[in-house]
Amino acid sequence: MKIRFFKSIATIFLLIFSSTVSTCLEKNHIDDEQILINNTNNKDINIKVKEISINDSSIELDEVYNASAIITVDVKNNGVNDIELANLDVYPYQGDLSTKYFVSTYKDEVHGLIGNLKSGESKTLKMGVALHNIKEPIRLEFSDIEDTKNNTIVQTINIK
Repeated sequence: MKIRFFKSIATIFLLIFSSTVSTCLEKNHIDDEQILINNTNNKDINIKVKEISINDSSIELDEVYNASAIITVDVKNNGVNDIELANLDVYPYQGDLSTKYFVSTYKDEVHGLIGNLKSGESKTLKMGVALHNIKEPIRLEFSDIEDTKNNTIVQTINIK
């Protein structure tokens, strides 16, 4: 009786392990055709600055900044695949110094990069940027966290 029980358990385990299929992509053999990723480049996504509004009062995030700006941008998806806007990271700079990107104000007028853009769709978005001064231009670098090619879209904005 015990031998039959152990044989049946062994047969069940053998069937389970032999019918399980595992697929693995090796790092050296990954092609863009194998994985669908939002590759943001200048052809897939178009970002245009529509308006900039400067607030001369200081703002405190992790440090005190001399001013802030609310930047209105038009974002258009020219690619075939949908783009999740939350996957776009924004890195603002003023000269060689990095500044901070924020999405919340006391008036709740800034929504940031939230939502999904289908192919051919465009949205108008507002985002906040802390500024060291109001004389130097702002450089915004947009990069997609899912992009295998690490493309970056750069927009330079003259304040005055």
